[in-house]
Amino acid sequence: MNVTQISSSDVIGGRFNGYGIRHLLANEGIVSTHLVWNKLGKDGSSSHFFPIPGSRHATSALIRIEDMLSIHGRTALQSFTLPLHRQFQTADLIHYHIIHDGYFSLDALPWLSRRKPTIWTVHDPWIFTGHCIYPVGCERWQIGCGQCPRLDLPFAMRRDRTEQDFAWKRNILLKSDLEIVVASESMRRMAAASPIARGKRLHVLPFGIDLQKFAPGDAAAARARLGILPGRIAIGVRAFPLSPYKGFEFFVEALRRLEGLDTPLAIVTTNTKGQLNEFIGKHQIIDLGWVNDESLILDSYQALDMFVMPSIAEAFGMMAIEAMACGKPVIVFDGTSLPDIVRAPEVGVAVARGDTEALADAIKSLVENKVQRERRGLAGRALSQELYDDRLFAKRLADLYRSVAARRTGPADGTP
Repeated sequence: MNVTQISSSDVIGGRFNGYGIRHLLANEGIVSTHLVWNKLGKDGSSSHFFPIPGSRHATSALIRIEDMLSIHGRTALQSFTLPLHRQFQTADLIHYHIIHDGYFSLDALPWLSRRKPTIWTVHDPWIFTGHCIYPVGCERWQIGCGQCPRLDLPFAMRRDRTEQDFAWKRNILLKSDLEIVVASESMRRMAAASPIARGKRLHVLPFGIDLQKFAPGDAAAARARLGILPGRIAIGVRAFPLSPYKGFEFFVEALRRLEGLDTPLAIVTTNTKGQLNEFIGKHQIIDLGWVNDESLILDSYQALDMFVMPSIAEAFGMMAIEAMACGKPVIVFDGTSLPDIVRAPEVGVAVARGDTEALADAIKSLVENKVQRERRGLAGRALSQELYDDRLFAKRLADLYRSVAARRTGPADGTP
């Protein structure tokens, strides 16, 4: 069976868009190729879907015009050229991924979805809202939006067109012949409650990771390579201060609230350096910055005693399952997909969203209780083996491809 994946990139997001599991899909009888806007892969499994000179400059200009008009995802007319590609024409099914970041016009989706059996993996709730990627507590997405309280959230609007965009999205999905995939029960519940997705067939397929790579390892050796001082309890966190969703500011405040610890801490951060300088001298701060080296990524998990993921909005939570797969307990906030993903309270620990005192208490409890850390770490590894093996993900995906294709009949040659 031939499947063509459509996304903004191949390598970036490869763990989510099928690029990283091409070999596993092949084992399931699926030949997977990619049509992408930004081709970074070196092999022939991915291609630019609109490799016209100057197209990127034109698209960038159109995005700026959309921003001025307070619209998003409409003007990239190159989307209508997809059926001209051989990968589209020979595909038995088209699987869309990230198609809402500016290079794709959602207006093409009804026409394209009638050409081939179609799946869309919705990686965040943007399609269900009037403009924002995550509504963060606002429930107006359930009634058609309008009177938006947070026009500043991505994708930001200069003026409130959320009611009009909500109606536009609803009309797009109403006219599109497709099935929706989400990665978590939290996203399934949101899709089921969405007027925009009403009537669409929904599937929950948790993403997978390579459990041979993400696995418990020699913690002492990893700690030595990172320079963690002896006797420290090591806590991992993603330092992402510019995101309105990742909640790093709540972790910082929780650190300020930690009092009376007998055990000194080492805080290991990834992504952005220098965000915890105020704690230098009180805790050991190890800023790894943006990490691409695979061995360093593994060290950043295997050296830890626990991992904190304080996102206030999250559709899945890949870093949480990576930490669990490495045998580390994970602390998260309620109100996102993460409590389901880490199966709190049995495996992971969840506290009220934004409650920094509760977050500090949860960190302190794990710092002071080695038995609890080890029990939750072992349970996390078992949970990752049960649910988040990338081989299981590939098999579920292949089964879904076959079932969706079997339900559909229609043009097979990509012609209008």
